[in-house]
Amino acid sequence: MATIKTAKELQILIEEWLSYLRDNLVYSKHTLDAYATDLFYFLSFIHTHYQQSISIDMIANLSIQDFRSWLAARKRDNLKTTSNARSLSVIRSFYRYLKSKKDIDNKNVFAIKILKNNKSLPKDLPLESTLEATKIIETLPKQRWVGLRDKAVLMLLYGCGLRISEVLFLNKNDFRDSMESLIVKGKGKRERMVPILPQVKSAVMDYMESCPYQLEDYIFVGVGGKKLNPDVFRANLRGLKKSLGLPECTSPHAFRHSFATHLLSQDGDLRTIQTLLGHESLSTTQRYTKVDVSGLMSAYSNFHPKSKRSKPKNDKC
Repeated sequence: MATIKTAKELQILIEEWLSYLRDNLVYSKHTLDAYATDLFYFLSFIHTHYQQSISIDMIANLSIQDFRSWLAARKRDNLKTTSNARSLSVIRSFYRYLKSKKDIDNKNVFAIKILKNNKSLPKDLPLESTLEATKIIETLPKQRWVGLRDKAVLMLLYGCGLRISEVLFLNKNDFRDSMESLIVKGKGKRERMVPILPQVKSAVMDYMESCPYQLEDYIFVGVGGKKLNPDVFRANLRGLKKSLGLPECTSPHAFRHSFATHLLSQDGDLRTIQTLLGHESLSTTQRYTKVDVSGLMSAYSNFHPKSKRSKPKNDKC
């Protein structure tokens, strides 16, 4: 990142804000990095806009036009509406912190409105393609243990509904009851227990037995023996996508979505799926109910009393 001229007092406040997010709100390192990056680019824009060092006094008195100019610049850079909304949320978080610590109350940042697009539905993969992917992925890498590693990762994504970050942070102590269950550390350091299917257990054990490295801190490692970089797995997944002709939406998260969607299509309980996915709010999980439209319409046609297909009953009140 380029350097920007920032007053020392403001730099200290920024560091304290990030420490507050980490220690009090328990934000992950990934989230903290994203927040720091969004704030940096905002301050960089203001620095360029005014061509002078940025002080607390300056950001305390930014006008609504200043904030609009910043968002307009982001739009000119073709940044998505969702990205702009997230960045605005970050800047507002910083201003709320300024109000609590310095009694700086800039209402202009809260007066900005962004027309948000409707959230896109989770992208799931066809069942047949998903099952085929779990079989083929181990054959792609030249080294056998790398193929078994990728298969184990994919099985945990699809067989347990884990996030890629959750998979890559697993260690041996996270597996319980002779690898019949798994303790997953999710967002906000919340823990959840996930049962392990025999096929998933088998894939993980095959990889661990074949891996040439001592698996101490993390189970999944790269060819150099260090924690596996998620981008390495994503690159291997792109090779799998090309081999099988999988949809463009194919990604680690698509297999997690498929886990939930396929469970739902087999009459899985929404509350159970919420627990397995580690969603704090049921409303997040409920987005999956919009995916299985065919199953929903089938149930409606067969059982709804207003449906022509439903058989009339002779029950009397």
